[in-house]
Formats: sequence, structure tokens, C-alpha cells
Amino acid sequence: MTFKKKAMTAAITPVLAVSIFTTSVSAAQFPDVKTSHRAYEAVEAMSKSGIISGFPDGTFKQYQAVTRAESAILIGRALGVKVTTQNAVYSDLPSSSRAYPYVAELMDRGIFSESTRFYPERPLSRSEMAIILTRAFELPASSAMPFNDVSASHGAASYICALAAAGITSGVGDGKYDPNGIVTRGQLAIFLNNALNYEDVPGEDDGEVVDPGTPAPGPGTPGGGETAASIKAEYSDDFADLQAEAKSDLDVLAGQAKAEIASGASLTAVYDKYYPQALQAEQETDAAFEVIYAQLVADLTGAGFNATEAQSFRTQYEAAKKQLREDLIAQILG
Repeated sequence: MTFKKKAMTAAITPVLAVSIFTTSVSAAQFPDVKTSHRAYEAVEAMSKSGIISGFPDGTFKQYQAVTRAESAILIGRALGVKVTTQNAVYSDLPSSSRAYPYVAELMDRGIFSESTRFYPERPLSRSEMAIILTRAFELPASSAMPFNDVSASHGAASYICALAAAGITSGVGDGKYDPNGIVTRGQLAIFLNNALNYEDVPGEDDGEVVDPGTPAPGPGTPGGGETAASIKAEYSDDFADLQAEAKSDLDVLAGQAKAEIASGASLTAVYDKYYPQALQAEQETDAAFEVIYAQLVADLTGAGFNATEAQSFRTQYEAAKKQLREDLIAQILG
């Protein structure tokens, strides 16, 4: 077997997550959102309300980044925005776009800053999310900054303070908010659900309203007593579902590549066609893994445990990649 043939075959392999298999119940609307997932209740509530919807294949893809265009649609629906004819003109958003009427209305309301450009495909950052949610739901101002990674001079500082004071976010753990972090679809579902359920009642305890990065109570804290093992167990479905999704993508690419090789297509042509697709799939799975892994580390450290407790997940992750590449070569060339 030539080196190039081996390289092409290995390149078709999307990254698989850690090998953890558990059985759980799927969300009624989406098979990739399980009852044990942190976003489950929010996704269910937002779906039943008609605010969020899934993809043509029936999945929700909770770990996929939210674009600014998608955020406009979801927030517009949450606010009950009526889709009407608009006269606004954006250089990067045609009037035929599904997001256009929502963007135009939200910009008219001052929820998105007025501009002739919108950057619809840019991923939504946590700073942007704080700004638009605070404006959209008219959250009361607060000067108390609970996060150590947001300076008073930060452009979104006052909005982040308001979001935290309302109990809609508690950060990502270790006293941080991660203002430059990207918001995923599952996270936005949680934030929107929290915002819609927010009531400005003085003195009311809103500690149960949390975002996806809020650490569970650890030893020595109210409601604590969790072990590192129990915290890690909470993530088993997340990793298993990521693995299943990556495996599904892999089977499609591998099957197509094998069929074309069998029909006489040149190795170079097959390589040139599938390598970019495989690389993108690998990068997306890697990114999704890092999101889950970071949340796990935040929960562990927030509960008083060492971050190294999560290392076994990464070790298994790397081992799974190596084994899969070997299996795939045999699968395509067998």
C-alpha cells in the first residue's frame, strides 16, 4: 500500500470522542439530545414553544456554534417578533435571507447595534450574547461584576453584570465568564429559557437558574458531597453522543470513498475530493470535544477537584482516534 493511499484513508477519519457507552432516553423532538444532557429541559421547552427547531436530519446539534443570523431568528421568535416587510438594506444580508426580517426588526428596536453590515455567518460570542439578551429582555442594570476575566473597561461589562445579576448566567467556572467564547446551540437554548423564565422579584433566590458552565456544588458547599467520579459520569452521554455523531459522518464518507475506488476512480481524485470534507469533520468534532471537556474541567475544579481528573477522557479520545484510523484502512481497502 502506498503512503499516499494510507494518508488518504486516514484523512477520511473524523475524530471520535472518548469511548463511553451508556443508555439514556432521547428528547422527544431530537434524538441527539438526551434526558441526561444539561441542555435537555431548555431544548425541550424552547422546541415546544416553537422558538427553536432542528436540522433536516431530525437532529439538534447542540454543540454546534450559533451564528449571528441564527441568534437573531431565535431571539426574534422568543420575543414574538412578527415577520413583516422591511426596507432596511445590509451589504452582507439579502432580503431573501430567512434571518433578514428578524435582524431588521431587532436592529430597529436597538437590540442589535444599527449598521449597514450584520456579519450573519460569524459565530455569536458570549459578550455579544450578554448585550443582546440584556437589551431584548430589558434586564435591570447592575454594577456588581462577579467574574475575574471581565475588566470594568470591557465593552460588554455592564451587560455581563446585568445578565449575572438576573441569574441567567453564572459563568464557566473558576470565577470566569469567557467573554470571547463562542455560544453553542445548546447553550443559547439554556440562556433563552433562563431569560424567558426570569422574574425581577427583589430578594428572590435565583440560584437554580444556571448556564451550561455552572459548576455543581462540591464538597463543603451547600448541596455538595459529589465525587469526581459522579461529576464525570454526568458527561458520559455527551461524549457518547458526540462519538455516535462522528461515527455516522465517518460511515458516510468512508462508504462514498470506497464505492468510488471500487468503480475505478483514481486515488488522486478520491483523495482531493474527500480530504477537505474529512478535515472539516475532524475539526468540527475536535471543537465539540473541547467544549464538553472544558465544561467538565470547570465542573471538577469548581467542586474542588483537580483538573487532571479529566485527563483520562483526553487519553481515551486520542486512543480512539488511533484505533479508528487503523480500522478504517482495513474497512475501505478490504
